[in-house]
Amino acid sequence: MLAILYPKNCISDDLQRSSAIRMTTLTFYGGAGEIGGNQILLEDDDTRIWLDFGMPFSRANRYFSEFLQPRKLSGLGDWFEFGLMPDLPGLYREDYISRLREPSDLAFDAVLLTHAHADHSAYIHFLRPDLPIYASEVTKRILEALEVTSTTGFAEFLRLKETFKLVPKSKGEGFKRLQGKEAKRSRKFKVIGSRARIGNIEVEAFPVSHSLPGARAYLLHTSSGTIFYTGDFRFHGRGEEATRETVERVADVEVDAMLCEGTRVRESTDIPEAELERRITSEMRGVKGLVVVNFPPRDIDRMISFLRASEENDRKLVVSLRQAYLLKMLEGSDCGAPKLDDVCVYLPRKNWGLIGDPSYPEEVVAQDYEYWEREFLNLENAVIAEDIRESPRDYVFRCDFFELKNLIDIRPPKGSIYIRSVTEPFDEETEIDKRKADAWLKHFGLYPYSQIHCSGHAGGPELRRTIEDVSPELLIPVHTEAPEAFEEFHQNVKRVKLGQRIEL
Repeated sequence: MLAILYPKNCISDDLQRSSAIRMTTLTFYGGAGEIGGNQILLEDDDTRIWLDFGMPFSRANRYFSEFLQPRKLSGLGDWFEFGLMPDLPGLYREDYISRLREPSDLAFDAVLLTHAHADHSAYIHFLRPDLPIYASEVTKRILEALEVTSTTGFAEFLRLKETFKLVPKSKGEGFKRLQGKEAKRSRKFKVIGSRARIGNIEVEAFPVSHSLPGARAYLLHTSSGTIFYTGDFRFHGRGEEATRETVERVADVEVDAMLCEGTRVRESTDIPEAELERRITSEMRGVKGLVVVNFPPRDIDRMISFLRASEENDRKLVVSLRQAYLLKMLEGSDCGAPKLDDVCVYLPRKNWGLIGDPSYPEEVVAQDYEYWEREFLNLENAVIAEDIRESPRDYVFRCDFFELKNLIDIRPPKGSIYIRSVTEPFDEETEIDKRKADAWLKHFGLYPYSQIHCSGHAGGPELRRTIEDVSPELLIPVHTEAPEAFEEFHQNVKRVKLGQRIEL
């Protein structure tokens, strides 16, 4: 039987568990009636596990933008003000929460992370370092790459730097701000294999295909039954077999509740990644100028598609420094990412713009770049704007919205094309960005362009088949703006709202 509980204003007092009460509950602080932002709390007797802890993009963008960001000085106050994270004791890092109140003891057992997309993982930055984060090895490597290369200031996923703390001066009287090596702390991060036991909950992890490698779905065996949490998944990527095998294995289990993503529940099945590769290969054929492309920076399936299409057309794929660092981090993993030697790495002009100027010594040129970028400056497969400008027919240049300024240096010649392989705008802010990007492309003769993309999410027909195969007793749609659509797939669907708590 399903009991519905509405915690008063979703505050912490309503979540305190009496030792005499034995129950399994789910509370939805994110991912209910919205795409992404998954923050789902599973409580089983004395065990409390978070299923993801991501950023709710639609709610965050309602109040903040690139130039209107939450203030770090408030600790967590700005996030709590607009309900972007739940105000619960024993969850957040001491240095931040101490700006609001006295810190509490750790009150949770773990975070189960499905993958490293921001709408599932971004708010890990704010969590206590002693709260274990469970994820796949590939997810851990992606988070480390993001942590090193990010410029946001809110990307401390594996290591954090304590702030708002004073320490005695090493010389003389008084205090100074804690900083440097003394401020660094390691986060408790655990790579999950196929199984793990967290408190009294047995967890099984299953690989699924998504537009980011390392994604996992989870079976959670609780005292009240088995819960299947799909995370984000699809059947039309290069790893589609992993998803199919996972569904087959879960179908052999008696699932009491299924938390199913539904990003594209109202859409039909997308084109396969292999078909996308064929289309972009054809689009490049016969192009006399430069091929400029845009695809998600960490979508390894898509990178492989563009790499193969480039090779079929006797061109070299050029990736950004951040993508190069990601490939370096993924070396030796099982995700099938290209090797760094398989691509060219673009060195943009930065700071003083000295790259390619032989009149300056290498150590001075290196000062234009971040420390993590400098290891790529002397690669044999590194290229600069002059290389591409002189031989545009040899390259496929990956260029996203924030890299459009590089076109000023490269100056694509007549006969160049642009292939866009990212999702269409989904809100006012991304629509504005697209209009700006289109203006740049028109200026450089790259408009109109080809839109060739496939999603990282299963469509409605695939979701229906998955739900029929798993055949859960209860179906709970998450990560969707159309939970009502699931009622066409299952006779026992529970639509949940933000802040709602249900008992299994």
